[in-house]
Amino acid sequence: MSKIKSIFSSYLSYFLAIFLLLVWSMPILYLFTAFDGESSTAWKHISENLLLDYTLGSLKMLFGVSLGVILFGIPTAWLVSTTDFFGRKFFEWALVLPLAIPAYILAYTYSATLSYTGGVGIFLRENNFPSIPIMSDFGGVFILSLALYPYIFAVSRTAFSNQLGSVWEASKMLGKSSFYTFFKVVLPLARPFVFGGLLLVMMEVLNEYGTFKYYGIQTFTTGIFSAWAKFGDVKAALRLALCLLGMIVFLVILEKNQRGRMAFSDDKNTTPMPRKKLNFYWQILAFSFCAFVFCFAFGFPVLQLIFWTIKEFQDKGFNEVMNEEIYNLASHTIILAASSAFVVVIVAILLSLFQKRINFLSTRYSSNLLKKGFNFRSIKNYPFSLFFQKSISKIATMGYAVPGAVIAVGVLGVFLWIDKKLYSFLLNNFDIKIGLFVSGTVISLIYAYSVRFLAVGFQPIESQLIKIGNSLESASRMLGKNSVQTFFKITLPLLRPAMLTALLLVFVDVSKELPLTLILRPFNYDTLATKAYELADQEFVAQSALPALLIIFISLLPAILLSQINKDKNKKK
Repeated sequence: MSKIKSIFSSYLSYFLAIFLLLVWSMPILYLFTAFDGESSTAWKHISENLLLDYTLGSLKMLFGVSLGVILFGIPTAWLVSTTDFFGRKFFEWALVLPLAIPAYILAYTYSATLSYTGGVGIFLRENNFPSIPIMSDFGGVFILSLALYPYIFAVSRTAFSNQLGSVWEASKMLGKSSFYTFFKVVLPLARPFVFGGLLLVMMEVLNEYGTFKYYGIQTFTTGIFSAWAKFGDVKAALRLALCLLGMIVFLVILEKNQRGRMAFSDDKNTTPMPRKKLNFYWQILAFSFCAFVFCFAFGFPVLQLIFWTIKEFQDKGFNEVMNEEIYNLASHTIILAASSAFVVVIVAILLSLFQKRINFLSTRYSSNLLKKGFNFRSIKNYPFSLFFQKSISKIATMGYAVPGAVIAVGVLGVFLWIDKKLYSFLLNNFDIKIGLFVSGTVISLIYAYSVRFLAVGFQPIESQLIKIGNSLESASRMLGKNSVQTFFKITLPLLRPAMLTALLLVFVDVSKELPLTLILRPFNYDTLATKAYELADQEFVAQSALPALLIIFISLLPAILLSQINKDKNKKK
């Protein structure tokens, strides 16, 4: 009886895992229906006249922003990790704050200030200084570099802090200069960290829409919106999305190959790299560089937004600015972010539990093979164990590597197909006519968010489950508790810190997401992100300051809470 129960449990785990994986990968799989042999007029025009521009524009932005984030991220990470200067403790956490500001908010803030009619632009022109070409490819690279360098800063700081002091000292004892040691020893050791952060930056560049649209830069993301909104051709949008997906896959393969045969050892018995006390002159340079990056990436934009908001209060009055529309925008944003985070956490827990169960079955399956030898029944009882062991986490995290516009187009196609089938079924069988049931609703938006950010919630929960192990659950089972009781009494309480982390991370990401929201939002259902972008796009920059500040505020609160959680964990340790 126990053997039948075990076999049933294994098949149930596989079935549920397959079901969840199919549901959450359906929008991406749907993209492959775009190339069905039919070719529309819009696609012919795009492929003949615009496709090359989209490709070159995307590559140009990838290359330029990669250089920019390395220039801003690595030197600042090195300074706060290995040297001691005035203001270092402040910059250790302050240099991560630009992650709370979406790139499109930086874009229109700098545009309104540095352009021909902006305050700085007028000052430069009146004093015969050259103008700054902010509304250009250079401006797009500059804005995205400021917005995304914290990815490189965070991973590089971790790499530099954990590197071995003995390696640095050995290089110095061999007579090598600090400059030589940094480029020939330190950076190669930090390479997997830096390239991993750089891959995230590239993903965000390919996902960006607001900055490129506002600055008139042609990329695949702007092309997808044009095909969908201007040409009204969903198939053309799907094909462009598939092309962009191919670029993403190439980047992921490149990242895997560049570190595939490399080995990086970590001797736990060796002391970390000593922090060097800088002299007065170098302290001024270090402080000035970190302050320059922080002010341009966070300080100046936030102060400018605050100035515009205060001016709006003075001109129109508090009640006129803080009207019902603002409260609706904030409530829509919070409801969508909270609902999506809740869905993501539930799916992440289920997938993590299935993976843990399948890993357990795989281990027992392997031990049975060693004891009893290879036989058909053992394969039949535990099918595809090794395959699922490797594929669940990869498929679950695939959505985060795909730009929001791509997922939105896929979700739109899938839900339109469902609505058409449902409409035909009800009309033919019950003579009932209905409108769109799931397309263009909040349901489709939350589903798209959960596909896009499942990886963000899956990673901390999976890591926590691995740390929990099997011993506590086995002890609970030995005491007579079943699987459900064990989960709610043992596993779930231990998962709460990871669940809270996942909830906060997904909440922040959803509150800032723009391209996905623009495509899938219901009619007259705006969020803070879409309203801020639309006002800025219509040149109402001052009016867009308040929604932008609220986005930053909503993003900063979870970040502060997360840092507090990490501090509490460190104190307990």
